Formats: sequence, C-alpha cells, structure tokens
Amino acid sequence: MKYDGLIFLEHLCHKSFSYHGEPLSEDDWYAKNFFPPGSLLIPSATCLLYFQEDVTVIDHWLLSGNHFARTSEEMLKGIDGKIEEVKDIFMSFYGIGEEDAVKLINWWRLFCITGAELFKYNDGEEWLISQLLFKRK
Repeated sequence: MKYDGLIFLEHLCHKSFSYHGEPLSEDDWYAKNFFPPGSLLIPSATCLLYFQEDVTVIDHWLLSGNHFARTSEEMLKGIDGKIEEVKDIFMSFYGIGEEDAVKLINWWRLFCITGAELFKYNDGEEWLISQLLFKRK
C-alpha cells in the first residue's frame, strides 16, 4: 500500500455478533454446499474497528440489510430471466449434465431467496453492510 494510499472495504455483517457459519449437522446441505466448514465468517458491524495496528479507520458507514436483500432479489430475477443461458453456462463451466445444472440453478435460486429474507429481517437492521475507509499509519 502506498504511504498516502486508502483502502475501502465492504463486508456483510451482523449488527452485534461475529460468528462462523458452520453446518448444524451432517444433513445441513445448505451450509455444506454454499459454505463448507471454515469458509464463512460473519463479522460484527464493529469487528474491523479493532484491527488498526497498521491502518487507521477514517470513516465507517453501516447500510441497512435491505440493500443486500434487493441485490439478492435482483440476482434471482437475473437467474430466472435467463434460466436456459445459466444452465448452459453451468454445464460448460462445471462440466456437468443438464440434471445437475438444474439442481445447481435451484440451489442458487434458494441462496438468493434466503439471502433476501435474512437481510430483510428486523426491517434490515439485524444483518447489515459495513463499509470502512482505512488509511495507512
């Protein structure tokens, strides 16, 4: 990072708690397929404020989770609006057959639906979007 450089960081967060997204059981296909063990950490809205050894936070914004809910809803519209194209892309990219591509599309549709619902919870004030602007110390 240049001496006078800035870093802008945006992340999804919970208003109060940091936690790992871990499968609840061996049957938890949602966590297993979208967030393999150890791959998901949801920080709290203020978590990164505690890491200022080499950088300083010069501004911090919190956006309602409703923003990410709308993003999820738009992603779902995009998938649904071009479902055959998405299926072809999945088949080509993952080297899978049509049946597996349809299954993957349905998983992504569910991911978008649950993301929208989760981030709308409590009028968008439970899970949020945190934005931070850092400068080098």
